[in-house]
Amino acid sequence: MESSVRLSLRKRRNSESQPTITKFFTTVKRDRSLSESKNVSQKLEESINPAQKEVENAENLLYSEDELRDLLGIPSPSFPNDIPNGENPIGLENLPKKIYSYIFTILDLHSVNSLSLTSTTMASRVKCYVAGHEFYRRIHLDQLDFMDSSIRPDDEEFDENDPFTACGALIKSITITLDTKVRAQVFLNICRNLRIQLGGSLHGFGRLLEAMTQHWKFSERRIMVKAAILIDNEVRLSLIKVLTSSPGKYVGLEMKVRSRLTELFLNRNQEIEDTLPDEIIEFGSWLSILLRNAVDKYQGKLYYVLFGPTKLSRTGECVDWMYFGDDNNSRATLRKSEANYKKIMTTLLNGIRALRVMSNSKNSDQAWDEKKIYQLFLRIVGSCEREGAWSETACSMALAIDTSGLFSEYLISHLDPRRNDYSKLLDECAEMVCLVRTHLYRWSSTPATFLAEPLHHVFNHLAQIDGHYGGNYKLFLDKIWKTQKARMTRLVECARNTTEWNLSIRDELDGQLSMVRLLSDFTDVVPLRPAVRAQAIREPHEQDEQQEE
Repeated sequence: MESSVRLSLRKRRNSESQPTITKFFTTVKRDRSLSESKNVSQKLEESINPAQKEVENAENLLYSEDELRDLLGIPSPSFPNDIPNGENPIGLENLPKKIYSYIFTILDLHSVNSLSLTSTTMASRVKCYVAGHEFYRRIHLDQLDFMDSSIRPDDEEFDENDPFTACGALIKSITITLDTKVRAQVFLNICRNLRIQLGGSLHGFGRLLEAMTQHWKFSERRIMVKAAILIDNEVRLSLIKVLTSSPGKYVGLEMKVRSRLTELFLNRNQEIEDTLPDEIIEFGSWLSILLRNAVDKYQGKLYYVLFGPTKLSRTGECVDWMYFGDDNNSRATLRKSEANYKKIMTTLLNGIRALRVMSNSKNSDQAWDEKKIYQLFLRIVGSCEREGAWSETACSMALAIDTSGLFSEYLISHLDPRRNDYSKLLDECAEMVCLVRTHLYRWSSTPATFLAEPLHHVFNHLAQIDGHYGGNYKLFLDKIWKTQKARMTRLVECARNTTEWNLSIRDELDGQLSMVRLLSDFTDVVPLRPAVRAQAIREPHEQDEQQEE
């Protein structure tokens, strides 16, 4: 009987026929405290600190009922006859404590949240309820009911009936006048007690955190990230060990950090191609905050722990630090086939692409410019160097997947005439253009479509350096033509009378032909010698004749 009553009274549905409880009351809007803007703007110490100063401070945080009452400003003395104010007549704002506990328990949390916003007095009553053990017990029961229901994450009613989302919104409401640091302590206190009530699991706490921090600024969310990591202090200690040790030293801890941080901060859909822009921005925002809570030299390693490929070992699943470094064709398996290779690389780069979408959006107060994103990518590559540097295939495929971002910045950063090794870098960039073009041709047959933007970007950059279309502009363009010719020549000279070699030559020839028009557009603005221009036009015909031979 109790279970059926609880289900019928607490389940919240989107229905205009059921008005919210605050329809009968005047909602009181309250502002933040005057010290709020000052506190949230103060620069925080870097999170990953071997001295573990913040961890030690966190251990001193009490998460008892008395501590929570002090944080929320709830008066401690008991009232005669269990009535808050015995001198006033009994009404909705002046009922015995047991009556409030019963009312709030049978109401759904969204309605309790709405009641807390009606007046300061009612907010105090709700705070007393949240600070008691009955609150954690009802969340536990709500979660059991919710798990038994048939509502799935992609259903419209999921957020409306999710107890963690409702709990986060409630904590947000009852702490609305407090400093962000105090709100973080309230959040940590409640979450630690709730985690104990739920048996130690962190599942669902990410949705609670999202609901509480919805529409918050970067500086405020960053404080909450620090608090959320401390819900389970073992996560904090594991994170420090993983980031300050060599890759693969703590296999179990790496997967633990990956699992726990994903549950808390990255529970959004991470497939960039099939996700709504708002979800991509949220995913990028939380990833940005999480990465910036680590010092720069650890950001690439943390990113790879979160999104890098995994493999099965004798001890279980672990992060595969060598996946992109092994380029030995004799050891290639189905897992290393080009289709799977591309899929795993795309998964790895989803976070980088989300950071770019988030930074380009006006809905976020965070920013990662192209240079910083490219530096993050270099740190990701560098985090694997101890186990083996990334292969040429891995690097070129990553640039091919994100041509408008990573590849464009790669060309700009390398083609700097002031560098002593500029001649060598010209050769590398021209070769990389051909490698990226080869990947794009295999995937779409239209590489020029994806390479137009980065090539226009770098050629304009070179033209601005010299102030004209000769010089470095002409030099790099000429280098691309020569590199394409050299690649074709090597294939023909080493060719064997096999189907595999014939397909390789055909792919290279067709890939070059697909780029002729784009490269010719750049050639048209350069005062090239007639012989060079004729060579650019003649090369495709010569390649056709070589293929026929």
